[in-house]
Amino acid sequence: MADSIYRIELAMTVARLQSVGPLIPGAWGRESDDLNREIRGEFLIDTGAYGAMIDLETAEALALTPQGVRDVHGIHGHGRLQQYLGRVSLPAVAADGRRTVYSTVIECVGVPSLREKNREHGDVIGILGRKFLGNACLVVDGASGRIELEIPEQSGSDRY
Repeated sequence: MADSIYRIELAMTVARLQSVGPLIPGAWGRESDDLNREIRGEFLIDTGAYGAMIDLETAEALALTPQGVRDVHGIHGHGRLQQYLGRVSLPAVAADGRRTVYSTVIECVGVPSLREKNREHGDVIGILGRKFLGNACLVVDGASGRIELEIPEQSGSDRY
């Protein structure tokens, strides 16, 4: 059962939503970091992707600890990518209406040049797939450019 619900609402231009997909602002950080280092940018919400992806240079700049490798496949073929644990932080509104930050540790794979290859679309530092969205409610209104994401915080664990 969810302890609380985090809500993210934003509007994109219809043209940007149609050409890039739903992007939400946020940051990557270390799983546990007393210095609160983070790298800010945008996350693509991708219902066609299973897991989460981080720009490899971002993972290296944050000095994330490698967690082995994972075989991945997608539209560009298949390969093996380094796996990490990273902290995703997204500006949100809590159930009581106060502004807050939703933050969770997730497994992610490092994708070389993710940020650079998407530079024309913005500052894409990560992709969040179905595993992240598993308990969330996502509404994408292509006609208006509105994006709504409701994320329940689960008791006991914050790792996806």
